[in-house]
Amino acid sequence: MNQNLNLEEIRLDPISHIHRDNNPQFIASLARGFELLRCFSAEKQVLGNQELAQLTGLPKPTIARITYTLVTLGYLKQLPDSSKYMLDIGVLALGYAALSNIVIRNLAHPFMQEMSLQVQAPVALATRDRLNMLYLDVIQTNSMMRRQIGSTLSLYSSAMGRACLAATPETERQILMTALEKQHPKNWDEIHFGLQKAFQDYEQHGYCISLGEWKKDINSVAVPLLNSKHGLFVFNCGAPNFQLSAERIEKEIGPMLKFMVNNIHEALLDID
Repeated sequence: MNQNLNLEEIRLDPISHIHRDNNPQFIASLARGFELLRCFSAEKQVLGNQELAQLTGLPKPTIARITYTLVTLGYLKQLPDSSKYMLDIGVLALGYAALSNIVIRNLAHPFMQEMSLQVQAPVALATRDRLNMLYLDVIQTNSMMRRQIGSTLSLYSSAMGRACLAATPETERQILMTALEKQHPKNWDEIHFGLQKAFQDYEQHGYCISLGEWKKDINSVAVPLLNSKHGLFVFNCGAPNFQLSAERIEKEIGPMLKFMVNNIHEALLDID
């Protein structure tokens, strides 16, 4: 297995690698700090040392030293008269710096706006973050479906996640599939069946769909864009099923999204 795939395995299960701590190039203390920051999310905005210890498997004394350090550096904020923490402005600064480095985001935005206006439905851009898809840009409409930049969605049940897996090279995809099976052992047969169907859709039509599988009553279609320099990104269009029926996705939205992504791909080649 090449080095990139070894790195992917570490990223998918960093805590186990931290506990092994057998790589002289791997700074475990730094990794612990970043893994602790990753425990915070839109759903888990405020966490204490006990909760962080449970989420990471790290000892509470270690957690206490890390949270103290991160508060000192401005990456965590301790709530007044509390032992709870939330992300501070330092994390936001890193996030916006990262977004500014993603060339395709600014390039794709006007294409996404044009399509969203035409179909009157949200159009979004995302990339994979471990076993989730992370929104990088969203063109909102009056649709009831509202997603925010930085929010995540499922890798296996969303159209975006399925398109990402479909476009991922086979060897790397198998690592991700193994990790998904480990994460969802009880319903893996159902998940695997849905993914195989999505891969067939991608081979036949060039896009993947999710009809109420990611979220009830939400239909969506997604198309990946793979660039040797910039990596793998996925575009989607999704909305409530009364707005985007399966028939409309197949006959109108899917082909339009493929056309949009092809135009973005050509524009990206022109600036490289």
